Amino acid sequence: MHNSHIPVMIEEVKSFIPKDKELNLIDATFGGGGYSKEILNEFNVKNLIAIDRDSISKIFYKELKQVYKNIRFFNKKFSDIDSIIQESPIREFDVIIFDLGVSSNQIDNPIRGFSFKNQGPLDMSMGFSKNNAFDIINNFKEKELADIIYNFGEERFSRRIAKNIVKSRKSKNIENTIELSEIIKDSLPNQKPNLKIHPATKTFQAIRIYVNDELDELKTALKKSESFLAKDGLLIVVSFQSLEDRIVKDFFNHKSGKRWRSSRHLPDLADLGQTTLKIITKKPLRPTDLEIKNNPRSRSAKLRVAQRI
Repeated sequence: MHNSHIPVMIEEVKSFIPKDKELNLIDATFGGGGYSKEILNEFNVKNLIAIDRDSISKIFYKELKQVYKNIRFFNKKFSDIDSIIQESPIREFDVIIFDLGVSSNQIDNPIRGFSFKNQGPLDMSMGFSKNNAFDIINNFKEKELADIIYNFGEERFSRRIAKNIVKSRKSKNIENTIELSEIIKDSLPNQKPNLKIHPATKTFQAIRIYVNDELDELKTALKKSESFLAKDGLLIVVSFQSLEDRIVKDFFNHKSGKRWRSSRHLPDLADLGQTTLKIITKKPLRPTDLEIKNNPRSRSAKLRVAQRI
């Protein structure tokens, strides 16, 4: 199988990884193996645990395993990182990396149902998902749909889109991604022909996040991962949309003892819990103009790094 995924901000990620010691490392979102391959090639890696909920990643792992024997793969959700580590003789890790973007190997395969540009079934499951997009689009109530699209896609026309989805499915089920994309497109007013973002982007994002329970998965994985970091160990996270980035930012802030606001209308609050992390990136790093030009899918990426103290 052709591996079309390009690891985002790989040079920036590598710049934080120490070169002067032997490393135990977790690639919590293995995907096509882009990060793992670069790191295994350039750093002194003793053990690397690769995790991915998508079974397609096994193919790329087997290719990498032929060259590097110090890598082990787990086809599980990264929220299970604690049970995965229980199967390993290593209990503390120097680096844990999360790349939260959807893999190009998923987007570019129409039968996975992630793309609004190519016709495919309404699926969007990354693996081990309780729902699929077809059931949500064709069976959920209008208010449920509107809430999902608004809360997980931050789409201000969520009610209009949900109403049109329900109206359309009365005559027949909405069967594929193009049908859904057209309904969404027709629901949005005053579309400019030179829009950089496709009209269906936010709604597809929302459905995908709901199908895979992505936000709760991330919250659980971050909390568990922190406890498995060695002293001075690094937690490196690349996110691609504001909901993910907000979770990472808040987690880092809370664990570093940084004062934060639950609302801009309220005074600053201080965390009462133990300070366990030091924030390395005061502001998130962004991809260079050259990387965005070469890989447009990197344009929304944000990189944050924290260190165990």
